[in-house]
Amino acid sequence: MMKKVRILFCVLTVMTFAMAGCSSKSASTSDKPTISSKTRDKISEYEGTIKSARNLNESGDYKASNKALNGIRVADLSNHGFGSLKTEYFQLQKSNDAFLLKKAKKQNQATGTNTGSGTTDLSTNNSFSSYPKFAGDYEFYNYDPDRLQSDLVIDSDGTVLQENTDGSSFHGVATISGINEGNVLSYDVTTDTNKTKKITANVKVTVTWSNGENETYYGYMSYDGNAVLTDGKSYDGDLVNEVWVKY
Repeated sequence: MMKKVRILFCVLTVMTFAMAGCSSKSASTSDKPTISSKTRDKISEYEGTIKSARNLNESGDYKASNKALNGIRVADLSNHGFGSLKTEYFQLQKSNDAFLLKKAKKQNQATGTNTGSGTTDLSTNNSFSSYPKFAGDYEFYNYDPDRLQSDLVIDSDGTVLQENTDGSSFHGVATISGINEGNVLSYDVTTDTNKTKKITANVKVTVTWSNGENETYYGYMSYDGNAVLTDGKSYDGDLVNEVWVKY
């Protein structure tokens, strides 16, 4: 009799552990965030955009590839389900920018050789070696498809490339120097909103564009550790004219 009781106890114990395991597995599965049909549609749309941008990149049409990528709202890429798209988005953008920046260097060199004839001097420099955090790829903050600005690339030798929403691009050369200037207008870039704030700039970046125009940006580090450039100018009443955030 005691032997039968022990056997029954063992069977019940095994069943209890098995059911607990199933319950635990079921609970962990239900805890996973679900993807809505609206999100799936957006992912499918962006997959098509990425495919088009990839094909353009592979065929050497880097400007058109970047223009296709402008159809993607970067903020969406941080949402659940967009991880692989986010990775490929930035890989494609960096690839496009690398080729376009190389082209900009050649254009700068060609212009630089003609400085004696009155054209703009776009000679490169090593000023960014003292401020390496401010060289790299930037995105236009508070993106608006009706505005021209999209992406900004500053190379370590000062070569600058601005990619625009209409597929055009500007190129030039930048120099950077240290400053300590307060009360400069910018956005609170950590909020993903158009809320403005006054900042203290640590650096000044002066860009000489190939058409001879000069532009000044004030640089600082945001609370989340990203380099930010602002021209400090107001725009459309309560906005900032140009703010770029490094990614």
